[in-house]
Amino acid sequence: MTDEKAGTAPGVGGSGYSLDDLSAYSDRGRRPSIAAIDSNPECQAVLDSIERLGRLSRELVDESAATLPRPDESWIQALLESIAREVRAGADIPFPSGVEGTTVTMTEGAIREVVRTAGDTVPGVLVSRVHLEVAEDGTARVALSVSVAYARPLPAVAAQVREAVQEALARQSPIAAREIDVTVDDIHLPTARMERP
Repeated sequence: MTDEKAGTAPGVGGSGYSLDDLSAYSDRGRRPSIAAIDSNPECQAVLDSIERLGRLSRELVDESAATLPRPDESWIQALLESIAREVRAGADIPFPSGVEGTTVTMTEGAIREVVRTAGDTVPGVLVSRVHLEVAEDGTARVALSVSVAYARPLPAVAAQVREAVQEALARQSPIAAREIDVTVDDIHLPTARMERP
């Protein structure tokens, strides 16, 4: 994979690089540096998600190698493809900048990444999908699908996810969440990292 590849195909964020290319780039420690990837926000969001998922997968394998098979690679691939779809920029959402004559916007893809990152900070939670419906008044309905560590109390975890997402959106985005739906669509074995308070 060379830097000349950028511009030959749309790829993630119009970079010319596919999800597989980004995964390989992450595996190499992002070396040698590729400007078309390093300067592309959507590529950076996908790389960050790949690295978070990679850390979790390694921990699951390390902690359960003696008793359990390796995590389902097709599930991991499906999750990465979902992340790649969700970080697409989408519509620009304007918000007050506080400076006259200045317009500040945030893309839907960036807001979905704020939601995903907030959900992932809840102990025992891994966000698999984020759906965002932004109304003209600047409010949004947010829907998350999550995997939760086995034996965690699901109603309490869902409430923690809603609270984390609400706070992150208020702090980092121009929208207010009028509704936050959390669906638990998978259960996984916990890792030491995920169980830390």
